[in-house]
Amino acid sequence: MAERQLEQGVEPATSPARKRATRRVSVWWRWLGLVVVVGFGIRIGYILGWWDPLKLVGDAVYYHVGANLLADGKGFLHPIEVAFNFRETPGADHPPAYIIYLAVASKVGFRTALGHQVWSAVLGTATIVIVALTGRRLGGQRVGLIAAGLAAVSPSMWMPDSGVMAETLAIFTTSLVLLAAYRCWEQPRPMSGALLGAALGLAALTRSELLLLAPLIVVPLVWFRRKEAARPLAVFVTAAVVTAATIAPWALHNLSRFDEPVLLSNQLDRTMAASWCDETFEGPWIGYKSYECLRRADAGAATPAARRENNERAWKRYADKHVAQVPVVTAARAGRMWGLFRPFQQLDAETPAGAPSAPAVGGMIATWVLLAVGAVGLWRLRARSVPVFPLVAPIIVVTAVAALTFGQLRYRAPAEPALILLAAVALGPLVPSWLRRGS
Repeated sequence: MAERQLEQGVEPATSPARKRATRRVSVWWRWLGLVVVVGFGIRIGYILGWWDPLKLVGDAVYYHVGANLLADGKGFLHPIEVAFNFRETPGADHPPAYIIYLAVASKVGFRTALGHQVWSAVLGTATIVIVALTGRRLGGQRVGLIAAGLAAVSPSMWMPDSGVMAETLAIFTTSLVLLAAYRCWEQPRPMSGALLGAALGLAALTRSELLLLAPLIVVPLVWFRRKEAARPLAVFVTAAVVTAATIAPWALHNLSRFDEPVLLSNQLDRTMAASWCDETFEGPWIGYKSYECLRRADAGAATPAARRENNERAWKRYADKHVAQVPVVTAARAGRMWGLFRPFQQLDAETPAGAPSAPAVGGMIATWVLLAVGAVGLWRLRARSVPVFPLVAPIIVVTAVAALTFGQLRYRAPAEPALILLAAVALGPLVPSWLRRGS
């Protein structure tokens, strides 16, 4: 058997080289397992040791209560209306994926805030594996392990888990998109396109703006692979169809619940009303949001539909009268999100009362480091002719979203895996020699 394999140019499975390769893969997975355990321990330690497990604020209440309602067979109701106004009103303030994920835990009895936090930490830990696999595709085994280590310890990767916010799933789904994109680049076949389309659809069902990843990734992929006859076109069509098919059930469900068309969510006007006003266009809070603006826009509205109409009218009227200020305001918004404009004011605004600020400050510093080191990784990938558009795409998306709405640190969450992968590529040559073996 071994002789026949050698005659055919295939290395026998029992050859020393094949055994060494198998052993290196086994060692890599053992190291990755250790990193995953450490990453899960950090997440659970933060939830149990630092964070108040009973304190959910803002959108976290929407996700937490919404998941329990879904688990109880109530469907996708508006959780805030049910909890505070006792009205069973349909809700689509956010896409459904994270609520569905939390509802799985609720269905088996983990219905508390702490249960949802731990369940989110499980998802955050799974992201470490996805990031590692993508890093291995980009630069070999050592880059994969470095990426896993950064994903395990970076505060911006594990802090969202404790808050029961969709950013946990957004980080996971964006990581899936990156892995699928590089797989599709290496193997531009319809099946790879289908996997990429499914990942893109799932990302859009987590945060609606992530649908923008589709044109930013699929179009360049097809363009740069256009010389390979009809195969890239088949990839493009397959990815587009699967993305649409993934989103379609939610969009069709919304058609039966709302008078106006709702594709993924209907909270954009509310978000805009909180950030297109005097308080956020000038003064100390330029580029941020204002609840006072939102209260003014909501005045006189008794239902969610009426509030949406008021919000739309308010922000559009303001935008028409303040076009000249938009460039400065959008720069401030993007700067706030990346921690480059009034960073410590932003930290104070976003740190929940009673929670220590040390992890948040650590996350801010880590972002600065990742941006600087990631720039080197971007250069290294370009020098090796490795496509960088999948990694740049989420950075563009989160920046554009902040520029349109307002600067918030958690808005950059979907770009965190890209920053970590770029940094891992830059750090690859610096790792100890024992970790380089077999890379």
